Amino acid sequence: MDTNIKPQISTITLTKNRSDFISKAIESVKKQSFTNWELIIIDDVSSDNTSSIVQDYSSKDGRIKYYKNSTSQGISKNRNLGLSVALGKYIAVLDSDDEWIDKNKLQKQLDFLEKNPDYVLIGSDIKIVDERGNFIKNTNFETEDINIRNKILISNQIPHSTVVYKKDLAEKIGGYDEKLSCVEDFDLFLRLGILGKYKNLKEITTSYTRHSQGISQKRKLTMAWNHYKIVWKNFGKYPNWFWAIAYAKIRILKNLF
Repeated sequence: MDTNIKPQISTITLTKNRSDFISKAIESVKKQSFTNWELIIIDDVSSDNTSSIVQDYSSKDGRIKYYKNSTSQGISKNRNLGLSVALGKYIAVLDSDDEWIDKNKLQKQLDFLEKNPDYVLIGSDIKIVDERGNFIKNTNFETEDINIRNKILISNQIPHSTVVYKKDLAEKIGGYDEKLSCVEDFDLFLRLGILGKYKNLKEITTSYTRHSQGISQKRKLTMAWNHYKIVWKNFGKYPNWFWAIAYAKIRILKNLF
């Protein structure tokens, strides 16, 4: 592979102390049938051996680019850092504890976006597993724009680690909101959706890891509040707004006690 060719897709992977998972994520990108990609790995001050693992990969494959922060920047700033250095026309996202399990994922999504310029992004269904790779469940998200729009305010229909979106449009709307410490993908997708259509592949392309320790109550509450604020911000822009705001309030109440 000639690494001097400008990549068509830039995959952005954020990591922090994921030495047990990062190799799987990288290998799943390397196994893609589509090869004109770059993999941008942003390390938010890992203290384990993530750095040595990634540097070994990048020394052998020039498409893999490694950036390690000297101080912690947080999730949204790191995602925007990835956007700022990406060279591709399209951005893919793969979190470091997930992996792509369909070798044709990028090719399918690229083909769709190239043939359908009125679409801003494309995702897919996922397989949810635990840290040992044991199966938990498969998702069943909506696939067509109208159905995704009908549900997205209530429940995000687009898993972040499956998505491929247009870089120029993401930059046009200002990238990820750096005031958000979570659900930043939900906010970005809603802003992108004002500019064009959504699509999900029906296929399961990605294995998503659900960690047994779960999410702390404090973070659940933060996620609920952020979801609520994002729904308010999108008043009148998407269907079922009133149902979405009611659900968002209930979600906050559930996490207060």
